[in-house]
Amino acid sequence: MVTIIFSPVYAPHWQPLESVTVKGHKLIINGEQFDFSPLLPGYELSLEAIGSPLFADKAVMSVDGILTVTLLMPYDEATATDAIRFPEPVMVTTDGPVDIPTDHPAQPPEIPTIEGDHGLLEEQENFH
Repeated sequence: MVTIIFSPVYAPHWQPLESVTVKGHKLIINGEQFDFSPLLPGYELSLEAIGSPLFADKAVMSVDGILTVTLLMPYDEATATDAIRFPEPVMVTTDGPVDIPTDHPAQPPEIPTIEGDHGLLEEQENFH
């Protein structure tokens, strides 16, 4: 089992976090494989030992065998949604791809309008 904590950072010129796949205690991030299976329960691997700019903190293997990693999640929109700015940790229980909060800005709400036959806005009447 793996817990992934996303650490968002406004960095428009950094490579985005495009894909994360889990296979046991191996992670494939943007096509690069990281094997944490040698990490024993109760131990941690420092950020320096991981040696990748994709990580924001050390990797920790709990005494229960749950691997926890913190990944940097660059985004490039100042209007990013709360799901991007404040992502929830993801608990991965099966091998396969991991859903990453996408980098789409929050869209302003659409104001409903009614157009007349000539393309001009008409007043809405409220009939009860």
